[in-house]
Amino acid sequence: MEKKLWKRGFFFLVALLVVMVFSSTPAVAQRTFQLEEATIASIHAAMRAGELTCRDLVKMYLDRINAYDKTGPAINAIVEINPDALSIAESLDEKFTKSGFVGPLHCIPVILKDNHDTADKMTTTAGSRVLEGFIAQKDAFLVKQLRDAGAVILGKGNMDEWAHAGDAWGYSSRGGQTLNPYKLNRVPGASSGGPAVAVSANFAVIGMGSDTFGSLRLPSAANDLVGIKPTLGLTSRSGIVPFSLNYDVGGPMTRSVTDAAITLGVLTGVDPSDPVTFQSVGRYHKDYTQFLKADKLKGARLGVLRFYFGLNQEVDKAIDASIEAMKKMGTTIVDPVELPEDLSKNLAGIYATISDLDFKWHLAEYLAAAGSKVPVKTLSEVLAISESPAMVKSKTPVDKKVIARLKLAEARGPLTDPLYLRTFEYGLAMIRDALLKLLNDNQLDALIFPTYSCPSAPLPGVKDPDYNCASDATPAFGIKLSQSGLASSSGFPSVFCPAGFTADGLPISLAFLGRPYSEPMLLGLAFSYEQATKERRPPKTVPSLK
Repeated sequence: MEKKLWKRGFFFLVALLVVMVFSSTPAVAQRTFQLEEATIASIHAAMRAGELTCRDLVKMYLDRINAYDKTGPAINAIVEINPDALSIAESLDEKFTKSGFVGPLHCIPVILKDNHDTADKMTTTAGSRVLEGFIAQKDAFLVKQLRDAGAVILGKGNMDEWAHAGDAWGYSSRGGQTLNPYKLNRVPGASSGGPAVAVSANFAVIGMGSDTFGSLRLPSAANDLVGIKPTLGLTSRSGIVPFSLNYDVGGPMTRSVTDAAITLGVLTGVDPSDPVTFQSVGRYHKDYTQFLKADKLKGARLGVLRFYFGLNQEVDKAIDASIEAMKKMGTTIVDPVELPEDLSKNLAGIYATISDLDFKWHLAEYLAAAGSKVPVKTLSEVLAISESPAMVKSKTPVDKKVIARLKLAEARGPLTDPLYLRTFEYGLAMIRDALLKLLNDNQLDALIFPTYSCPSAPLPGVKDPDYNCASDATPAFGIKLSQSGLASSSGFPSVFCPAGFTADGLPISLAFLGRPYSEPMLLGLAFSYEQATKERRPPKTVPSLK
């Protein structure tokens, strides 16, 4: 009898231990989920396994923002947090329980550049306190697409005021100065610096930016991110405070090529409020991940634009190493490929002639459509408030160089200006034709070059002996740094991805540029390169929270 009781007790104990182990599994698994460098796939896998809820995920990102954005290293990437973020997450959890994921970005946290309209409790200011308190009447088209796909708009990131870079990239009168998380005395890139820093620092999974003349590429390069500057017309611009609609595009910044491809598929499609998107009919895809193959570099033919080398030895060395890696993967490299002199010399001038005049009138159109609650209607009114004594004496006045640029734009004539019209008709056509001829004559799939020819520069007033970039006195210095204008002025797409680091830990980036609507090929090339090199590294200033 005693033996039987012992056996019963033993089996009861074993059963109890089994129950305890299995009942504790979700808690153990939840602790194994790695927030830092999380991808869309890893987040969704954890949710499917029951290891992670949307509310928990959003709370984890908010905790990191609370720990590092305004305290600790105080990188100052965020200007506003969505007060409804947790309740939105809870709603998504309910929907997931009932019917699964609502879309490809289910519960994926997004930080928007502060020029993206949101019809909720968040304001849209384009970095300017002139628009302080302004809430848009409806979401920007891209924002609606993100929400429909299940994304959580977590907040808005700082940006250069009105997308006009001043003395320091990443500064605005609304948000102050954003820091580079890889080296806190350096700039974060312009002008989508806030959302780029947020993604790199693991405050969100996706950063949404806009690009006129490098505003997606420069912050992606400075923050070791993958970014896409889409073909003009592939994504909508309606509801994004404009700089120049002849150049502006919206696009994603992420930590991986796969996440960038997933996001781009969400963002494509026709927007009746942005007629240029009609050009993409029959040429866009809703799933770009189908083009991501590890062997896409094998058999590819790429041309090296050596014109954009020579400003920093470490950048040049890293890109040369990337070229050698691609050769070993079976890529045919045409090195060098020469830019036509007319293109390289006139690129910046063509841009300035068109964009400065565009800004005055395109901003007025945006403000006129914004409704009665917007505090200003014209650029002259923007200038009046920006130069008011209260603004000038405040802790975050408008950058003096930004004021100067706004005044130049205000002084410009109407959109019927003869020089503007001729430049628009012939200058942009010259750039497009020259790039297509370069690609076709050399039978190239894409052009490659440094996304930015120097590492991130020191903040104003900071002297960093580690910084090395050819001086402004160097011949063609400004032209060499204007490689961002190749994709912008042509309207052609560019994909850029991590390509190494300088000795003092600053990211270096490689750009792929191709023909219109060649995003499938460019993403395939970038994915193949990414998988072979694995150059992405998170910044050490914002470690995992205990």
